[in-house]
Amino acid sequence: MHFRVVSPSACVDIEKIQLAQNLLENLGHQVSLSEHVFAQYRYLAGTVEQRILDLKNACLDPTVDAIWCGRGGTGAAELVPYLSDWILKKPIIGYSDSTVLLNYIAMQGGQALHGPVFQEIAVKNLNNEPLSYDALKVIRLLSTAQTTTESNKNSHYALSALNTFAQQDSKLNKLQLLGGNLTVLCSLQGTANALKVKQPSILLLEDVGEPYYRLERSLVQLLQSIDTTQLKAVVLGDFYQCPQKNVPHSITEIFSEHFNPLAIPLYQCNWFGHGTHNRPFWIGQSGSIQDSQLIL
Repeated sequence: MHFRVVSPSACVDIEKIQLAQNLLENLGHQVSLSEHVFAQYRYLAGTVEQRILDLKNACLDPTVDAIWCGRGGTGAAELVPYLSDWILKKPIIGYSDSTVLLNYIAMQGGQALHGPVFQEIAVKNLNNEPLSYDALKVIRLLSTAQTTTESNKNSHYALSALNTFAQQDSKLNKLQLLGGNLTVLCSLQGTANALKVKQPSILLLEDVGEPYYRLERSLVQLLQSIDTTQLKAVVLGDFYQCPQKNVPHSITEIFSEHFNPLAIPLYQCNWFGHGTHNRPFWIGQSGSIQDSQLIL
């Protein structure tokens, strides 16, 4: 496959990008870097104009199979007013700040793959492989995206029930997957491109470095700005290095207080987010929950 690496958010680590490029090319893939991938403008990977130009060129290049975001951080929301139908032409891979792009693309019917950013794939969760298991899974998902064989598509990821509603709901079939980074999603609420839950959905949430009071504030904002009647389940991934700061309740207890009155099944897992594992899944496509597993 031909991957184009873009930097729609914060400045990337040049050495990590180049290492990942070399290793992916050693596996037989082609990796091209966008013109401004190593640009720096304040803490951003170039100006808005540079980042939009790289993203648009990648989407319109007929030789490119998929676009891989170099890193997250901040800045992707600045690009949203300049997006158009060209953003729907290629699968785009990323997470964290890329949550902005992924949910925009998903709500427009495009291909948005929540997975590791490019600068992580050669230095994180390697398991004696040249690239992370998560990166190899990304490539497998992309290579089988056009097939209809159910055995090729299905992945089973373990979940832990956090409330009685999750324990009672053993089967939730064919629901839209939405979500990503909680605070990034909340930064869009109240804008024209806010997250909209228009059909029965599973919301997957993760975050990094945010203290509990900020997470709860973001959750309250999110729940008050979407149609919660369409939320059929919520899955919490890693809330990585989120400081508790002497708060007597765990993050799962805090979140349960908000979902229990809504009778929404709440689950937890450790396979996506900023922690050790970041298994890929398609935002906007369907998934099912059966017997404490998310089936994608």
